[in-house]
Amino acid sequence: MDDRNKELTPPPEHAAAPPPEFTLPPELLPPDTALPGEKAAAAGALQAKAAKWKKLAYILVGGSALTASLLLGAPGAAAPDAVPDTGGTPAAYEEYAAGPLHYTIYNDTFGVDGQPLILAQSDVDISALADAPLSLPQPEAPAYGAYQFLGWVARYDSSAGQRWTRVEEPLTAAFAARIKPGSDGVRTLVLRAAWRRTEESRYPWTLRLDDGAAVTEYDAAVPMASGGSVYLCAYPEPVRAGYRFTGWLNASGAEVDTLSAADFFARSADGQTDWQAPLPVTLTAQWEQE
Repeated sequence: MDDRNKELTPPPEHAAAPPPEFTLPPELLPPDTALPGEKAAAAGALQAKAAKWKKLAYILVGGSALTASLLLGAPGAAAPDAVPDTGGTPAAYEEYAAGPLHYTIYNDTFGVDGQPLILAQSDVDISALADAPLSLPQPEAPAYGAYQFLGWVARYDSSAGQRWTRVEEPLTAAFAARIKPGSDGVRTLVLRAAWRRTEESRYPWTLRLDDGAAVTEYDAAVPMASGGSVYLCAYPEPVRAGYRFTGWLNASGAEVDTLSAADFFARSADGQTDWQAPLPVTLTAQWEQE
């Protein structure tokens, strides 16, 4: 396409909202919304491997069949709590290392069918990760535009609630053990590729991160445009002597961990997003004295 035609064609980052049949990424849905086929797949895998889990738990904890049943959760029983996230290997780790983990890995781009591209989706024995951590797939470069891959991010249930966090690879058993099991005993993890645009644009998503000493500016636009999110945990974490970084605050003083496309554009008089009026977003670092 020549420059003249390009100028007349609205760029994808401020296209109209997705059509009704479009499936938004899970992070834009209520936190308890099950992904398509995810719960059914996990339940099927759990039922097929129930005997294996109980046998494995029996071996790991050296207890009785009753111990294994309590650890893994008998039908109708409450799931065990996750190990607190200590940043390292949890205490009595072996007691929490058994059970299924259902994971889904999104590229956070659109596939040829117009739906979010899934790179991998499967179940794994958490105990097996202790010997063979799971290697994450290589992300697929977006078909249009120039973007930098920032890393893998995830949000999952833990003893401390839900929060977006960066996930280093490979995926280990210690990390998986931090995830709180569901009522069916299955831990669920959704991983997403984080991107940011690296080419100039007429309509940039200007993100300014102020750590109190300097302001760093990025074009935070993502390949999924109005259907995607900016994951702040994927950006470089600031450092300050004698303090611990605890997150980013918006202009209202509220802590935020993601931003939507609409956050980077002004509103019209009727309250609609004006996709032709970019609006820079400035976030301020929040610190806690050590």
